[in-house]
Amino acid sequence: MSESTVTLDRRTFCACALTATAVACGGGGGGSASAPGPTPIPTGPKTTTDTKAGLLATASGTIRDYRDLGAFWLIRDPGGIFAMTAICTHQGCTIGQGGPAFACPCHGSQYDLVGAVTQGPAATGLAHFAVSESTPGGALVVNTAQPVPAGTRMT
Repeated sequence: MSESTVTLDRRTFCACALTATAVACGGGGGGSASAPGPTPIPTGPKTTTDTKAGLLATASGTIRDYRDLGAFWLIRDPGGIFAMTAICTHQGCTIGQGGPAFACPCHGSQYDLVGAVTQGPAATGLAHFAVSESTPGGALVVNTAQPVPAGTRMT
């Protein structure tokens, strides 16, 4: 049997090494029962089923789950209404909600009700998005392509 030598450039070597690591860790081929992977971040206006009056009439701390509509949360706090991404800033996994906090199932990052990191590995807080009414008194629209400062609220 003859021996052959394969020469790889740096880019090909790195790509092969990453693929081998992903497969060895359960991330390639036939899938895995481990934590979910990164979620694509959808952008643009998303019309919710909530109205400003209806959500403002709820208790502070109310959280509406719109991960199915566009990977975001609609939240009522003492300052008003705001929308926040449901995508972890660490590696892009979809976060879940438990009580007045949010957690990433992939690597354990945790966030408080306003999206500030309370436990890493995530280093930055969750993005907030513009919220408006579709028509006066109509359904709320969250524009996931329009980030706003974390303190922005609809009142």
